[in-house]
Amino acid sequence: MFNGPILFFSALVSFSALILAIVACAGSTSNYNPINKIFVAQLDLTSIDADKVFSNSSSVSLPGYINVGLWSYCVANDKGSVTSCTSPNGIQQFNLKNMLLDTVEDNEATKVVDSVASVALPSSLQKDMVYYNNLVKCMFITLIIAICAIFLDLVVNIVRWVIHMRFINWVGRFLASIAFTSFIISAGTSTGTYVYIRHLLNQNYDDYGIKLKLGRIFFALLWAAVAGALINSFLWGIVRVNRKHYPGAPPTALEEKPLM
Repeated sequence: MFNGPILFFSALVSFSALILAIVACAGSTSNYNPINKIFVAQLDLTSIDADKVFSNSSSVSLPGYINVGLWSYCVANDKGSVTSCTSPNGIQQFNLKNMLLDTVEDNEATKVVDSVASVALPSSLQKDMVYYNNLVKCMFITLIIAICAIFLDLVVNIVRWVIHMRFINWVGRFLASIAFTSFIISAGTSTGTYVYIRHLLNQNYDDYGIKLKLGRIFFALLWAAVAGALINSFLWGIVRVNRKHYPGAPPTALEEKPLM
């Protein structure tokens, strides 16, 4: 009886964490509301200095914003309305130069700005870009691991309702700990990486006119999933084996009490 409510709430929070993580992962993969409003970070290009960034190519026309997701990115006009999204194509690295080139709106300008070398950006951002993108990969991979682990943990939870074995308890605890660890690494890595990139861009805002904002909805979803995984892991820790269903279990104190 004691395990029933624990397993129920464990299933509830793990299912909630799974849904939250999937929604966060699907952000900016298509131009449909509310998916197009979920992004890891948003590049604000409304005040970009095109002459400096594109080597004195003043004819370059860019969107107002670029919303960076995990799998793809979306572009939005100066009012913030999303106009289109790229197709999901694996891990979306933070390659600012390529994103700027891909979103140049004037075809004539692309003849002038035809290579990454012609795009000038803060050196402090570019010199460690490989390091930043390795952290982005870590964020992506650990999030996928967390989603898989929390899904398997939910399956084990359902099995535990039927089969009362100590082994299943340990499997549930193991998967719950893997899910929480992966979630916290993903959330921590993504938050730290994009906070630092934001700092670098904002530090050079007067020169280049590019800002970066964190995606509040994405990080709210992700950190809520972390909280759900933590609660799920705690609940698995207090699930006990029902001795009357466990073969070979030693008799309880009540069973050992001699009849008077």
